[in-house]
Amino acid sequence: MYGGKQVKLHSYWQDAKVLARDFCRESSIHGFKYLMGSHRALIEKIWWFAVTCISLYGCGSLIHNVYQKWQMDPVIVSFATKPVPVFRIPFPSVTICPEIKVKMDRLNFTQIYNEVIEGTLKEQMDGERVGKLLAMLQVCDFVLYEVFTNETFDDDCVRLLQQMKIPQNELFLYCQWRDENVNCSEKFRPTLTEKGICYTFNSLSEDDLLRKEGLHNEYPYLAETRPIVNWTLDEGYSPDATRGVYPQRVLGSGISAGLNVMIKANLSDMDYLCSNTFQGFQVLLHTPHEYPQLSQRHFRVPLNQQVVVSVTPDIVTTSEDVKAYQPHRRQCYFDNERYLRFFRIYSQKNCELECLTNYTLEQCGCVKFSMPRPADARICGLSKIRCYKRAAVDILLSNAKMIVNKSKISKDKCDCLPACSTLRYHSELSQSDFQWTKMIPVAKAYRTELQGVQLANLVVLFRDAGFIPVVRRELYGSTDLLANCGGLLGLFMGISILSLVEILYYCSIKPLVIWWKGMNLTPVKQITPIAEYKNPFASKILHAGYKSDVVGKFYLK
Repeated sequence: MYGGKQVKLHSYWQDAKVLARDFCRESSIHGFKYLMGSHRALIEKIWWFAVTCISLYGCGSLIHNVYQKWQMDPVIVSFATKPVPVFRIPFPSVTICPEIKVKMDRLNFTQIYNEVIEGTLKEQMDGERVGKLLAMLQVCDFVLYEVFTNETFDDDCVRLLQQMKIPQNELFLYCQWRDENVNCSEKFRPTLTEKGICYTFNSLSEDDLLRKEGLHNEYPYLAETRPIVNWTLDEGYSPDATRGVYPQRVLGSGISAGLNVMIKANLSDMDYLCSNTFQGFQVLLHTPHEYPQLSQRHFRVPLNQQVVVSVTPDIVTTSEDVKAYQPHRRQCYFDNERYLRFFRIYSQKNCELECLTNYTLEQCGCVKFSMPRPADARICGLSKIRCYKRAAVDILLSNAKMIVNKSKISKDKCDCLPACSTLRYHSELSQSDFQWTKMIPVAKAYRTELQGVQLANLVVLFRDAGFIPVVRRELYGSTDLLANCGGLLGLFMGISILSLVEILYYCSIKPLVIWWKGMNLTPVKQITPIAEYKNPFASKILHAGYKSDVVGKFYLK
C-alpha cells in the first residue's frame, strides 16, 4: 500500500488485448503489423484484415490439398533402373485341361443325355450312371437345370470325376524341359480345377500352398509333392542356390530353355456335346504360388496345331521405405500382413478365391466342387449351380460399385489388395498347322501310340533373357509434405519455423510472464492529476517515468 490506495490490476481481457497488440506489432508474419497502430485509418485496417484472411484461406486450402495427396498417393510404381535376368524368377506353372473329360468306355455322355431327354433313364434303377452324369454336368458347358431339380448336394462329385478322368499316359506323348526329354508323369501332376481334373507343371505342393488343417481330407487338391527349396515369394531364390531349387527356373530364353509338350486326344473318346464342339486343350499360365483358375483366363490349343507361347514376366517389388505405410495407403499386402484361411501364401487371386468360397457358402449353404472348403461344408449339386454362379456375379458387382464410388480409402467386400511382391506372366501366342502325320513313317518309337489319336504341340518359353521389373516406392513422404507446407506458408504468409516459435511464445510463455508480474505488482503512491495543478511541466512528468490511467490520474511506472 502506498498513499493509502490499492493499485488497480489489469483484467484478463485487458491482458489479452495487450498480448494481441504486442503479437501483431512484433510478429514476423506478414500482414499482422498493419492491423495495429493509431496512425492508420479504419479503411486501411479493414483492407489489411481482408487481405490477411484471403491469404490464410488460400494457404489453408492448398495445404489441405497437399495433405490429401500425401494421404492418398504416397506411393508410385515405376520401372527399375537395371534389368533382371530370368533365372531370378520361377518358370511359369503350366496347367493343361483336356476338353475330353471322360473316357467313352466309362461314360457315354451323349447316350445318357439322350436317355434323360427321352425319359428312359430311371434314377432308381441306374444310380451309378446318374451320379456320373451329375458329376459331368458340373464341368460341361451346359447344365440340365430343368431335369434334375432336387439335386441340392453332390458330395461324390470329385470322386467320380477322378474315376472318369483321362489317364495321364493317354494325354501326354512326350515332354521336353530345358532341351532334355523328361518323364511327363513326374513333371505334370493332377490338379483339381473348375474344369475337372487337369495336369500342372511346376506347381507348389499342397503342403506349401494350402492350410490343410483347415480343409477336409476327402480328396487332394494338388498331387504335387515336391517342397519349396531355396525360394520365397518376397526374396526370390537364394543367392548361393544353383541347381537345388524349386519351383524350377531356366537360365535363358528360347525353346532350348523352355517347355515343349506333345499332347494327344483319342478319337474314340471324343464327345462333341459336353465341350460345345471344341476339341483340344485349355491351358493356363500362372505363378507357382497361385491356385489355377481357368474360368478367369486361359487360352486354347486346338488339335493338329502347334502353339508357341512367348512369355514376358512382369514383377512388382516394394522398397523398404514403403513398409511403414498402412496396407491400404500403399495398396498392397506383404505376405505376413493378410491371413488367409485356406492358403499359406498370400496372393490376390488366392484371396479372391477364398472370398468367393466364403460368400458362396454363406449364400448357398454349399460350395463349388473345386473350391477349398472346410470339413463341415458340402459340395453344391446341380440345382445349386445357379446359386454359386450368382454369388460370383455378386462379388464382381460389389467390386465394381466400390470402384465407381471412388471412395478415398475404401475396402471392397473381399479386401483383396495385390501382394507387395507380385509376379505375372504376359503371353504372346503364335499358332500354325502341325503336320504331325508326317512323323509316323520316321518316328518308329511312337508309331503304335499315334494310331487313332490327334496331336497338338505346346511350347512355352521366355521371350527375352532379361526384363525390367517395376518397383513400388515412396512418392510423397513426410519430408515432402513438410517442404510443401512450409513453402506455401512462406509464400502466402511469410511464416518460418521462428514464426511458429513466436506463436508458441505468445500462447504460452508470454501469458505466464504477464500473470506472474501481475501477482507480484508493488503498489505505489497516488499522484495528484497534473490537470488539477495546471502544472506547465506535465509533459516532463510523463517523460520522467509516469503513465496515466483511464480516469486521467498518473502513477509511477
